[in-house]
Amino acid sequence: MQTFLSQSAEALYAAYGEDISSLHLLFPSRRARLFFNEALAGIAGKPLWQPHYRTIDDLMEEAAGLRKSDSVRLIAELYRVYSRYHTESFDKFYRWGETLLSDFDQIDKYLLDARTLFINITELKNLEKNLSYLSVEQIAVIRKFWHNFDIENLNSPEKQHFVGIWNSLLPIYEEFRERLKEIGLVYPGMIYRRAAERMKADRRPETLLDGKTPIRRPEELEQILSRRYAMIGFNALSTSEETLFDYLQRHRIAEFFWDSDLYYTEQPEQEAGLFLRKNILRFPGATASLRNSHFTEPKEIVAVAAPSDAMQAKYTAAFLEEIAAAGKQPDQETAIVLTDETLLSPVLYSIPETIDKVNITMGYPIRQTPAYTLLERLIELQQHKKTGKSGAVFFHSHVTGLLCQPCVQLIAGTAASDHAQDILAKRQIYVPQNRFSGDDFFAGLFRPVSGWKELCEYLIGVLSRLGQGISGDSENLQPEFFTLLIDHIYQLQNTLEECELEITDGVLLSLLRKMLQQVRIPYEGEPLEGIQIMGILETRNLDFEHVLILSVNDDTFPGNLSGSASFIPFNLRLAYGLPTPQYHEGVYGYYFYRLLQRARKVHLVYSVRSDEKKSGEPSRYIYQLDYESPHTVIHREMPLDIHFPPKPSLEIPKDPSVRQILDRYLETGDRKISPALFNSYVESPL
Repeated sequence: MQTFLSQSAEALYAAYGEDISSLHLLFPSRRARLFFNEALAGIAGKPLWQPHYRTIDDLMEEAAGLRKSDSVRLIAELYRVYSRYHTESFDKFYRWGETLLSDFDQIDKYLLDARTLFINITELKNLEKNLSYLSVEQIAVIRKFWHNFDIENLNSPEKQHFVGIWNSLLPIYEEFRERLKEIGLVYPGMIYRRAAERMKADRRPETLLDGKTPIRRPEELEQILSRRYAMIGFNALSTSEETLFDYLQRHRIAEFFWDSDLYYTEQPEQEAGLFLRKNILRFPGATASLRNSHFTEPKEIVAVAAPSDAMQAKYTAAFLEEIAAAGKQPDQETAIVLTDETLLSPVLYSIPETIDKVNITMGYPIRQTPAYTLLERLIELQQHKKTGKSGAVFFHSHVTGLLCQPCVQLIAGTAASDHAQDILAKRQIYVPQNRFSGDDFFAGLFRPVSGWKELCEYLIGVLSRLGQGISGDSENLQPEFFTLLIDHIYQLQNTLEECELEITDGVLLSLLRKMLQQVRIPYEGEPLEGIQIMGILETRNLDFEHVLILSVNDDTFPGNLSGSASFIPFNLRLAYGLPTPQYHEGVYGYYFYRLLQRARKVHLVYSVRSDEKKSGEPSRYIYQLDYESPHTVIHREMPLDIHFPPKPSLEIPKDPSVRQILDRYLETGDRKISPALFNSYVESPL
């Protein structure tokens, strides 16, 4: 199978030969670089210097001369501005602050005029004049939306609240940007806007013939223009990214390789080609030589209905065994794609022992490690402590929970278990601090702290002590887990100290939990060997012969973003060209069809179980394959066989002693059978 990356490498090597090492290559994912290198080495057949690898973020930062800042610090500075217009605590604001920062980021990346977007409803009479650059249809959508708000008749509290927030967004946006410029901070959107503005304003000095002083091109742009680029495998682009591509194309220093298939690029109704149809026309480059029609080639497509998530994971073994039974050992051309990361652990346990090489591109969530569980125990201990006349006391369940932690017992030995058993034996509700005063380790573990700074120092100190005492050979208590937690606590502590805000313990813990929610621990492995276990984003630019996708439910793939948080309503996002749920569906539609187009064996597994969080509905992509594609989809159902073990026969032999007891209930005996006694005998003859 010739992959997209091997096609791209072949085209570039044919054009540049060994000089390919001078190229700067941009991919939408870092993982594609390894596979491109492998393909290039196979084509060249001899050692080569590898090309330079960059990202769009790298180029934008270079062109703007800026570097993005820490997100927590940005939200803290945004809160300073926001609090001038609205009264709200920092803890409550943080979640909305992330949403507002994301909106501002998109406004800048899409190069929108914030004054036009955040129009005051009292200025509707100037609408057409301010929006002259938009189409008639876009202006109609905007006017229709704002006509729902009659400034003289805001008769609902919801409308009044929305208008009050909306009218403050423009000054918040402008003051926030000014504040960041003063202190030298930027968010990614500011970088993208500045880079795009520089590129649009760039003119060569010799073209300025009006007698004015020539505008000197920034050194950063001079450096960018001194190279050659290849943009490989991109799909959806923001307005500022399109400006970058335009700039490189205008100076004829870039080639564009689009990973597309005629099946969805030539059919306007296919959302998978929503962005590529425009990109191929705008940036043709080397596209013509790579136009493919692989999707219509023969494929085995199977849709499997599983009764539960656990059964989905178990199907992994059946899929791999089916490949092996066909005479091909599962290897790097086999991908197991998880649209739900919680299936990672059960999938790993389901892989047959005959599979000796597995590469995992997904990170393991830090929140699922014993180290994070210990961190939560420490937080609970401090949150529920009480202070009495004789000192601090801790709730018994939090104390015993810590004492029973494996890492604590590993360091303290039997003393931890002895303390726990003694507390339970004495039925102590609150455990005094002075109980542990005779032991340095326990005294450091069970000590009260006050204030968020002291709490940070306490958590760092305890985690450091426990991390140092854990053996590196332990499977579940890796010291790296503790190191990662300590690094993030340090990072948060330093950021909050720079913010100079009044922070409570609750705010600190809320921020810490939100920060750690996104942290993943990378697996170590050989990326080019064994079956590949990855998330859907990691599949970009990669092609596999055998593909198993799990959790192909509409709730998770593509998912529903209609209720996603934003201060900018859907109608306005649609009119101004900002991402909408349709944008999300177009992106994920491309991921799906691109992954299938070169595959030969594709199994799509979904769970039919429904509850308050999941509908049990198969993904729309399965229906599309059924009704629109030229392929015949085979539908299977995984049986849920429940086998109860045979119950052993229970009987009491009627020996003389038993018969003598039973004889007492006969007519000749001295006992009578009451209705209650007879009912008990019927229920349990034993």
